[in-house]
Amino acid sequence: MKGSAMEDSGNTGRPPAGEVVVRDGTRPGDLGAVAALHGTLYTAEYGMDTTMEAYVAVGLAELVMAWHEEGSYAAGRLWVAELDGRIVGATGLTRAEDDWGQLRWVVLAAEARGRGVGRTLFERAMTEARARGYRGVHLWTVAGLDAAHHLYKSAGFRLTDSSPTRKWGVDAVEQRMELEFRSATP
Repeated sequence: MKGSAMEDSGNTGRPPAGEVVVRDGTRPGDLGAVAALHGTLYTAEYGMDTTMEAYVAVGLAELVMAWHEEGSYAAGRLWVAELDGRIVGATGLTRAEDDWGQLRWVVLAAEARGRGVGRTLFERAMTEARARGYRGVHLWTVAGLDAAHHLYKSAGFRLTDSSPTRKWGVDAVEQRMELEFRSATP
């Protein structure tokens, strides 16, 4: 389907021009591209400063270092959306405390919006969380990211914490959202 999100089937050939492919974010350059996308997008759309890009870069580096130290993807996963050879979106899932996963690095460039790419990335992470047997997934976000909040709420996430903060060069309301798959066993 031209212009929509498709899963990477492992085909080594290039997808047709204008086709978005979602794949594991394990190739050289993926981390830098994801961090840069956060930096440019959040600066242009929300006025955030370079500390946003640095925050993302540190988290991504920690994930990859854990992969190498542990010899597996137990620490989490990263997925990217690629359009004509450029990273235009991403999401990640990392293990968190108490058998929970954390949804991280959710970002989608303007040219990839409206094609189902964000939902495809999100569903990849949620499928992974369930396959890992997590009790649930939480995420940290800021108020005002309406499209992302709509996606989270449509999946059943609920707001569990909200507080004003000064972060990434802007005054924001930081929010924690959670989706519980199963209750903790006593």
